[in-house]
Amino acid sequence: MIELIESVENQTYANWELCLADGSDKEHSYVGEFCKKKMSNDDRIQYHALEKNEGISDNTNECIKLATGNYYALLDHDDLLHPSALYEVAKVIEAKGADFIYTDEVKFRKNIYSIDNPYYFNLKPGFSKYDLRSHNYICHLTVFSKQLLESEPVFYRHEFDGSQDHDMVLRMTEKAKKIVHIPKVLYYWRIHENSVSMNLEVKSYAVDSAFRAVQAQLERSGEKGKISNTKSFQTLYRIRYEMDKFPFISIVLHGDFSDKNVKRVIEKIVEQTDYSRYEVVYCTEKPLRDVEYKGVPLIHVKIDRTIEHNNAQKWNQAISEASGEHIVLLDTDVYPTNKYWLQEMVMYSMKKDVAVVGPKILYEDDRIAYAGIALKDDYPDKLYYLCGHDSIREIGYEAMLLHVRRTGIVTSACMMFKKEIWHDLGGFDAQMLEYEDADFCLRAMNNIKGVNIWTCFAKLCSKREKLYQIKSSNAISSFVKKYQRIIEQDDIAHPEWDELGLV
Repeated sequence: MIELIESVENQTYANWELCLADGSDKEHSYVGEFCKKKMSNDDRIQYHALEKNEGISDNTNECIKLATGNYYALLDHDDLLHPSALYEVAKVIEAKGADFIYTDEVKFRKNIYSIDNPYYFNLKPGFSKYDLRSHNYICHLTVFSKQLLESEPVFYRHEFDGSQDHDMVLRMTEKAKKIVHIPKVLYYWRIHENSVSMNLEVKSYAVDSAFRAVQAQLERSGEKGKISNTKSFQTLYRIRYEMDKFPFISIVLHGDFSDKNVKRVIEKIVEQTDYSRYEVVYCTEKPLRDVEYKGVPLIHVKIDRTIEHNNAQKWNQAISEASGEHIVLLDTDVYPTNKYWLQEMVMYSMKKDVAVVGPKILYEDDRIAYAGIALKDDYPDKLYYLCGHDSIREIGYEAMLLHVRRTGIVTSACMMFKKEIWHDLGGFDAQMLEYEDADFCLRAMNNIKGVNIWTCFAKLCSKREKLYQIKSSNAISSFVKKYQRIIEQDDIAHPEWDELGLV
């Protein structure tokens, strides 16, 4: 408590008030005495002794009643603020009109690690409701406007104690007009034996509360779904959204069009797909003998030799003859390895705010082939392949290989999108050579003002040892000319992930 108060007093930004609600018992009366002394020396400090300890949520609500500021920052009593934390927050409020702000944080242990020797940095990506439904990655420091808070009839809800912050963040971000992430470590989280993050058995109810918090958001948004833990972590959540219809899907093959390769991938698709409403569209000089394979329609598109060297035109030709409401563009060297892959992808593709969906793709030696792509200005080709050095045996930084999350670019090795989006965009751009998929993903997101999604629960494998080719200087130049501003503003990846070797 002493260190917390001092960390607020030492802020470089002076226009603050510190509200303290004390729910401690008589045996800890020294807490109140210390706080009152602080209050007498600084009129920016407000202290209130609660008549009864009503638990974390109700106690926090009582504390909020003391506040007179335009923005609220929630602090745990034994944590610390970086000296410039409030200055950085005030700066983005002034510059961007943010009404919900969150920062990076670092964990440290009392009596084991000092604040000068922290043991875990939590460097976060930009905002995504799909990431937030998977786990409360936002956590500390969280700041929101008084107006945003008062849009809720109840502030912190005691029925979600244990995951009350997750519930609050879910509700606040639903209504926020401008969410800003400050990619700086401005909060120091002291970990001890009773922390939920260290010992879930101490607060096992926290997981149940998180389930209900996510379920409550689904209900508010008119969605239905079954929530479960992932196998590896209790605090990572998987949602199987309820589908009110099962749309017809066209799997459009591209790549090596040899009869042998086409037959092989079709066999793999049929063997590893438990979703029944789909067709396979393939391009060869001559059609295969069969018009279906084990009940799956096979649609032949004769190759137009005048466009055989332009991927975008070939893809557009095949998609134009596809019957599906949703399109899967699939490289013939890539094949599914779990039977739920197609339903998992279309479950997200059906959502109005999702543009393009990508799966987890492994190489046959279990290295990660695709786990999302961000834009990064200091990379030669501007593409940052996330977790490219990891294998299937690893979980990734912040367990990012184990949950659904937002991505920037989905690889054409396997991507799904609504045919309607493809039509609205006028198809793939034949001028964006070597960046056909990246360009399509960025235009698709902008078209629907939505996001692209990567799901680890749709799993495929590449028999090719390297999915990606080095881009030519002309192709890079064209891509940068079109997307320089978007590249600079991309927040899929934290600026320090690569520099620190985390992702």
